[in-house]
Formats: sequence, structure tokens, C-alpha cells
Amino acid sequence: MEEQRLHKRARVDMKVAFRDDGYAYKMGRVNNISKGGMYISTDTPLQDLTGYIIASLDAEEFGKIIWAQGRVIRKTDCGIAVSFTRADEKGLNILLSFQGVAL
Repeated sequence: MEEQRLHKRARVDMKVAFRDDGYAYKMGRVNNISKGGMYISTDTPLQDLTGYIIASLDAEEFGKIIWAQGRVIRKTDCGIAVSFTRADEKGLNILLSFQGVAL
């Protein structure tokens, strides 16, 4: 099957704190990320999660927190896929460049 994504993804292992529409805070790990979105793995299913999230990604390599806002586009038993609607573009570009993703 041909790749359908607009942006190249980088495999990462980053801590992330995020809150949902109900302002409940949750924790997870970002497994992959691109200019357009990310996949967050969680210890528990998030079947009740809908709509949008606001996330803080811990970019330990840079001593920086990268914020992002996005729409949940897919849920699995072990995580969620998020399409960015707004993000810290400068921080995201630094992270992706560090991971070898051409911008």
C-alpha cells in the first residue's frame, strides 16, 4: 500500500501530558510525530476521549516543553492518533530536524 501521509514521521519516545475536552489530565508517551500530528500510547484505553486535546511534550534533549493542540482522529486500545490544529512550530521543527526529518 502506498504511503498516504503528507508529512514524514519520526519515531520518538517522549513523555506527554495532555488534557481532553473535560479538562482531565492524562499521561502517555509519544511514539511517532510529524509536522501534522502524533501518536500517543497510553496504559489504559481512552474510549471516552473525543474531540480535541491540548498536550505538553517533554523534549528532554533540548530541555524544552513543546505544546500542541489537536483533534483526536483515531483511538485504539493502547493509544490515540492526533492531528495537529496548532503547535509550537519552532520547537516542533527543532525536534524533527534533530530526528533527521527533512522539513
